[in-house]
Amino acid sequence: MDSKPDSQPILEVGDVHLSFGGLKAVDGATLEVEPGKITALIGPNGAGKTTLFNIITGFYRPHRGRIIFDGEDITGKRPHAIAKRGLVRTFQLTRALSKMTVLENMMIAAQDQTGEKMFAAWVVPWAIRRQEKENRRRALELLELFNLIDKKDEYAARLSGGQKKLLELARALMMRPKMILLDEPMAGVNPTLGARLLEHVQELRNEGMTFVLVEHDMDVVMRVSEQVIVMADGKVITQGTADEVRRNQQVIDAYLGSGGGAVDEAIDEVLGGERSSDG
Repeated sequence: MDSKPDSQPILEVGDVHLSFGGLKAVDGATLEVEPGKITALIGPNGAGKTTLFNIITGFYRPHRGRIIFDGEDITGKRPHAIAKRGLVRTFQLTRALSKMTVLENMMIAAQDQTGEKMFAAWVVPWAIRRQEKENRRRALELLELFNLIDKKDEYAARLSGGQKKLLELARALMMRPKMILLDEPMAGVNPTLGARLLEHVQELRNEGMTFVLVEHDMDVVMRVSEQVIVMADGKVITQGTADEVRRNQQVIDAYLGSGGGAVDEAIDEVLGGERSSDG
């Protein structure tokens, strides 16, 4: 997979705003994501992380601001149009099609399927068969990679929570993306499957894929992320390496501002067990 030079961000979010009634869900968020890296987006509950994901991927239209992906303005474009440009996402609650088999879930994710066009079905049926054969080959290859090949003929509803997370990531790869947004990939996943999922993410990163993940497990964040972006109250308050972020006073204040008296516990849990000596 090709990646852009480090000097050119693959994703730029500039002064993005979105309100629901009187609530400012995202309030001037600005950030950059470098290509070929794993970036974590963290923050307290209600910070606006998932809402920002929804804006970036076209599920919400921002009231103000711009989103540039791979050099193109995608602000306000529909989700399918953004996905076709190579920016896809997974969801905190997996969205497998439960009454379809695992293999069918994979096949349906393939882009630009000739068989979807009625005219082509009559004129070039051979092209449809060839494309379906190639899509099936790739789907089986990915299921093998994600250790789901034995489940290919089972209904997706029968998979465990962790297996559904693996399926969702594998299905995203059917679209041949340049960048994947992962919304709480470790939520509800047992440690064994979680470790397997992270291994796949790191292997794909080594091949040039870009990832941004929302994750509350700070051990995961500090272990796999090369960059960390912190949100609070709808704003991006800092961006840097995991070590820089854990020492940032704004980050500590954001997490502890509504934490009552559990200051020591919150620092240990949220900042990876190290309290900064300089703030």
